[in-house]
Amino acid sequence: MSKLPELDFRYIFLIGLLLFLPGLEALKNLCALFFVLSWLYVAWNNKYWGGKWRVIDSIFLLWILSAIIVSVNAIVTHQLPGDNFRDILRFVLIAWVLSRTNFSKEKLVESAFISIIAVTCTLAYGYIAGNGELKELYSVGHINHTAIFLLISYSISISLLLFNFENLKKIQKFILVLTTVILFISIVDTNSRAAFGLLILITIIDFVYFLKAQSYSFKIIFMIMFPFLGILLIFNPPEALQRIQAQETILDDDNRTKIRAFSYYAFKTNPYLGVGFGNFSKIEMDDIAPLIIKDKGFFDGGVYLKSAHAHNVYYTYLTSGGILIFSIFIWFWFYIVWIITKINKSAENEWIVISSISVVMINLLIGIVNTTLHHEHAIMSMFVLGLLVSKYRMSQLRNELIM
Repeated sequence: MSKLPELDFRYIFLIGLLLFLPGLEALKNLCALFFVLSWLYVAWNNKYWGGKWRVIDSIFLLWILSAIIVSVNAIVTHQLPGDNFRDILRFVLIAWVLSRTNFSKEKLVESAFISIIAVTCTLAYGYIAGNGELKELYSVGHINHTAIFLLISYSISISLLLFNFENLKKIQKFILVLTTVILFISIVDTNSRAAFGLLILITIIDFVYFLKAQSYSFKIIFMIMFPFLGILLIFNPPEALQRIQAQETILDDDNRTKIRAFSYYAFKTNPYLGVGFGNFSKIEMDDIAPLIIKDKGFFDGGVYLKSAHAHNVYYTYLTSGGILIFSIFIWFWFYIVWIITKINKSAENEWIVISSISVVMINLLIGIVNTTLHHEHAIMSMFVLGLLVSKYRMSQLRNELIM
């Protein structure tokens, strides 16, 4: 009698997390919790915690500790809520655990594939619920955050399609072509200017990188196709492109300019530890007015705009956690870029590396005009980056064994 293969509960809960991420809040949170707990159980039983302690582990640990310090400071110093550090705790732990888990290349492709299917199905429900209009993905929220989430999903879909094509089954190839097209159209349909701009940039970068390894005739076909698509966009521009064309500069947005001006002085009121995550809306105009008068000699309320959040990932970290957590945030992204430049870009790793480049661009460029690395799209980002760091750990281990 053949023995059934032993179940890997870490993988099961990871798949659950990816399945429920875009649509079911409670189940997503439960799967995230059990994914981390199952990893701890397996690591404890096997007495193996995923390899040597490296710089990235220090970054993850300091990120969590600084979020806790900032939250305690919000409660003690400002008498404000301090429970919003849980979002950081969740997505950092997911990335940290993934980075110390060596799933097989088949499981990595399978998990990414399932995440794309889950997003596409939730997207279909979003259109049905909105009577043909996409208002938001249920668990992700506001249309701009939905656009960011869809863009990360698109970057995974197109990377898998282009850079892991030979290893895919026929049905997987068909589904990925379909999901890539659907996600592209849906992102355009969100009318998000930032998401649309990054969508075009990521598509061009992926195809340029892909074409480097293709035959001359294949390159000619794509050289003909791209200008044709460009002409279509020029003569039938989507709303997002029309809004971009109407701007004098990329950052031409009066309200967001005023919010950034408000955020700058909000940061200066508590520059070291901030006011705690989720408390930006608690900062009042009266709190920043003395600093503005000190700097400029007068206060013009029309230049500043109070908002529910900073609409900028950099100011979100500066106002929420001050220089303490902002420095760790910046250190993390510098280190991720360093890993991308150092990791072996083998056929097995290529789709992960290319997806990671897209995730970096999405978070840091869209982050100028909106709050990225937030809730669901933070988890999706950390799913990709966790895989990247895991591959880097394995490459480092192989190099050390050779030496």
